[in-house]
Amino acid sequence: MRQANALMIGISRDVLILVKIIASCVTAGLLIFFISALSGEDLLKNHGSIKELEKLLGEISSELNGGIERRVRQLGEIPQRNPYRKFYAAELAKEIHETAYLTEKQKILFDTFNVRDFEAKSKRLVAYSETADIDGLMNELDIVKRELKNSSNLLDKRKEKLERQRSAYLFLFFILWVAIYFYYGRGFIRGR
Repeated sequence: MRQANALMIGISRDVLILVKIIASCVTAGLLIFFISALSGEDLLKNHGSIKELEKLLGEISSELNGGIERRVRQLGEIPQRNPYRKFYAAELAKEIHETAYLTEKQKILFDTFNVRDFEAKSKRLVAYSETADIDGLMNELDIVKRELKNSSNLLDKRKEKLERQRSAYLFLFFILWVAIYFYYGRGFIRGR
């Protein structure tokens, strides 16, 4: 009988400790949610944004690390005759436009997209391709490369900021979890 009583008391203590751990975890999670909501941050959206930024950073870095040169090499040598030169210029303009879209995706992500600027770039590319101005297209390609590097830096800074924020909230969660666990241990859920 004593052993059964001791066993029941031991099990009830374990259950109470488990209840305190779960209750303190849920309470700390709710507090973090409310604190983040009051500060205007959506933690789930930020987590999704980090993944989106990583994906876009990967695309940009692959273009900067040989993707652009590969695209230009696939077009072959620059022809000297005009109908072929125009075709080459049109294909080069298309490749530049597709590469520039990555910077536009970054601008859309940061809410700084400007339709007029994008249309002006497109018109400039069309004008260069109609006149078969390969030098002008190569200058545009250099501009796109610089824009990609700038976009990469901006995305990296935003990603680091969101990761620091996430780490701070996780640290605060664990501190609150421990504090609330000890509070519950001394407060209204008391083990014997």
